[in-house]
Amino acid sequence: MARKRPELRKTVSGTSPNRKTKTTEFEERWGMHVKDLAAVEGVTPQSIIMRVHKFGTPFQRRRKPTPWEEQYGKTLAQLALERGVHPITIYQRVKLYNSLDLPPGSKPREDLRDPTWMDTFEWQFGLMYTFFTLEDAQQRLAKLKPQETTT
Repeated sequence: MARKRPELRKTVSGTSPNRKTKTTEFEERWGMHVKDLAAVEGVTPQSIIMRVHKFGTPFQRRRKPTPWEEQYGKTLAQLALERGVHPITIYQRVKLYNSLDLPPGSKPREDLRDPTWMDTFEWQFGLMYTFFTLEDAQQRLAKLKPQETTT
């Protein structure tokens, strides 16, 4: 049987919001319990542990930043949401015009625009950066905690 990685073994010191008398080495090392971080990210705790195995940190979602993050500093979905257009529209504009916006003198075709796509489009993962910090996760967890108590 293979040995567990040291950051995943349980210890007896300290307290945890999920376990009353124990804290994990994961929590000691990364500053947040794996279940809390998984709740913030909207994924399972196993996927957070897999991030540690693959990337060495739970605060990295992909192996490397997307080309959109490298060039513009934002994800494709964030750029589309800012401009109120579909992400495929942004992709096509860059492909055709080498710009996020339409060239001067052209105007968008309003007759083809369907405003209901923003209601049904899944933005959660498209808006997430490749890298994030513990402070970001703790702020998102603080926002989730009051919602859990009211429901």
